[in-house]
Amino acid sequence: MGNKIILFISIFILSACLSAQGLKKNTPENFTNPLRYGADPFMIKQEGKYYTIFSKDNGFTVTESRFLTKFEREEKVWTPPQNAWNSFNLWAPEIHPINGKWYIYYAASVHNGAPFYAQRTGVLESDSPFGPYIDKGKVYTGDDPEQKKDNCWAIDMTVLQHKGKNYAVWSGWERLHDHHDVDQYLYIAELINPWTVGKRVLLSKPELDWEKGDHIVLHEGPQILQHDNDIFIFYSTRGSWTKHYKMGQLRLKSSDSDPLVADSWIKSPEPVFQGTATVHGVGHASVTTSPDDKEHWIYYHSKKALDGGWDNREVYLQKFTFDKHGNPIFGAPKGRGELKRPSGEIEIENK
Repeated sequence: MGNKIILFISIFILSACLSAQGLKKNTPENFTNPLRYGADPFMIKQEGKYYTIFSKDNGFTVTESRFLTKFEREEKVWTPPQNAWNSFNLWAPEIHPINGKWYIYYAASVHNGAPFYAQRTGVLESDSPFGPYIDKGKVYTGDDPEQKKDNCWAIDMTVLQHKGKNYAVWSGWERLHDHHDVDQYLYIAELINPWTVGKRVLLSKPELDWEKGDHIVLHEGPQILQHDNDIFIFYSTRGSWTKHYKMGQLRLKSSDSDPLVADSWIKSPEPVFQGTATVHGVGHASVTTSPDDKEHWIYYHSKKALDGGWDNREVYLQKFTFDKHGNPIFGAPKGRGELKRPSGEIEIENK
C-alpha cells in the first residue's frame, strides 16, 4: 500500500512538472508588430499595469493589462455630448493619474471633419481609469489666462510631473485663424489644477532644416521621458501624413533648471527617430518600461503605406537603450514583423 501511494505521488509530481514544461514551451516568446491599427498611441504604467487610450466608435476606449503586447481589459469610457464644442474630431487622448484621480486630456471640435481650426483641448476626470468621467470643460490655452480671451488652437496635451509640480505641454498656434494651414509650435505652462493652466510659454518651434519641408512647419505629439535625473520631451515634426514624419528631442539642462524657461531646454541637432525605406515615417510616441523594469520601450505609430493619409496608420512597439551621456538611442524602426517580448512578460504569463 505504501509503495502504491509513493508511486502515485511520484506520477503526480512528474505530471505537474511536464505540464509546467509544456506551458513554458507553448508560451510565445515573440510578439508581432503592428499591435493594432490606429494613431497617436499613448501608454502609461501604473502600479504594475499598463493603461492605453484611443479614439474608437466616436468616443474614448481605455485598456488595462499586465502586458505591453496585448490588452486584458478594454472598455469604452466616454462618449462626447451632442451639439457641443467637443462633439467631433476626437484626437490624441491621453490618460494620466494625478493626485489620486484619473484625467483624460484630448482635443476636439465643434466641426465634424474639416476645417480643423476649431480644435481645442478638454479634460475629463474620474476616480477610476474606467470611469465614470466628469467633463471638466475646455482648457484655456491662449496668452491671457486671467481674462481668458482668444482661447487658442491646442492639441496633443501631455503632462510633465517634476519636483512636486505639474506642467502641461502641447502643440498650439501662435494666434487664432479661420483655416487650418497654420504652423504649430510647442508650448508649456504650469498646471494650476488638472484642468487649468497658467500663462503659456513658447517652448520650441521648427527651425532646423530637418524640421521643415511641408506647406506648414509643425511640432506636435509631445511626450515625456524621465530617466535617472534627466528629463526629455520628444516631439514629432514634418507632416504626419507623409513619409518624412520623424521625432526630435528636447532635454532639460539639469534637474534644477526651470521647465518654464525655453532656454532650459537643449534641442537635439538631428532627428532621434525617423523612418526608413520600408517604414514610412514614425512619430507621436510614448515610452515606458518592461514589466520587470529592466528594459525601455517606445510605443509609436507609422503609416502602413505611402498613400492613405491619416486613416492608414498602425501602432508598434520597439525596445531602446541609452548612451553614455544619458540620451535615449532608439535606433532604426524595425516596422512589421516579430520581436522578442518585453522582459518579464513570459514570467507573468507562466505564473
